[in-house]
Amino acid sequence: MAGAAHPVRTLRDLVTSLEAAITLALADPKPRPVHHLRTGARRIEAQLELLALLPGLPRHDKPAGKARKRLRKLRRAAGRVRDLDVRHDLIESKSDEAGRLQSLFKHQRERAAKQLIGTLHKQQAKLTRALEDLLEALAPAESLALPAERLAALALDWYARTAPAAARQNHRQLHSTRKAAKLARYIAESAASTSTRSSARTLARTFESLQQSGGEWHDWLTLSDIARHKLGGSSRLAQTFARRCERSLAHYRRHLRSLPQRLPGA
Repeated sequence: MAGAAHPVRTLRDLVTSLEAAITLALADPKPRPVHHLRTGARRIEAQLELLALLPGLPRHDKPAGKARKRLRKLRRAAGRVRDLDVRHDLIESKSDEAGRLQSLFKHQRERAAKQLIGTLHKQQAKLTRALEDLLEALAPAESLALPAERLAALALDWYARTAPAAARQNHRQLHSTRKAAKLARYIAESAASTSTRSSARTLARTFESLQQSGGEWHDWLTLSDIARHKLGGSSRLAQTFARRCERSLAHYRRHLRSLPQRLPGA
């Protein structure tokens, strides 16, 4: 079927990609392999959300639950390393205060990377087994094809039910909206490569943009809080980060308000 997604085949491809990312991260947990590891786990989680929306699939609740549990542990361990990489790179200043924070993040990163390696060694075999069981359970639906328009509708419905609906959200809700946009993007991208003009690709770009503006705000928020705690509220660097946080929050809120009532693909 032209312009279609193949959920089970895509899941199989994502599992293969994740296995490669695990191998690279175990060899050397540099920023890029760790980023691919975290993203790969999240994409499989998004694919599981999509599969949960589809009727008539073979029973796969039990292996899916086990896979989610292992993926969550792996993603969180990779996320701690990735977040430290992001915070380190956000600091452009060459001041003594900046050096103190970067040194702190470097030491924390070394510790988090060791913990990630330990998590990978502990979880790899269990995760592989859970994913193999999941793919085996879903094998009868290997040829299932989903039109891009239907995929876009499912991604929209999932986002609408998951993202907080309040017009003026608090920080926790704003963070939840960002995470929902990320998974909705990955769901929509299941068919995004089939056509540059498909509703799914257009929707994926919309969610990606929202995810990025929300992510920028959250990164500056976290860095600002850490700087204030470590350097004090009177620190010039902490105040600079706080201003960046305020600007990025304003941008994120404008982005949310600018979303059309009917998103692309609706």
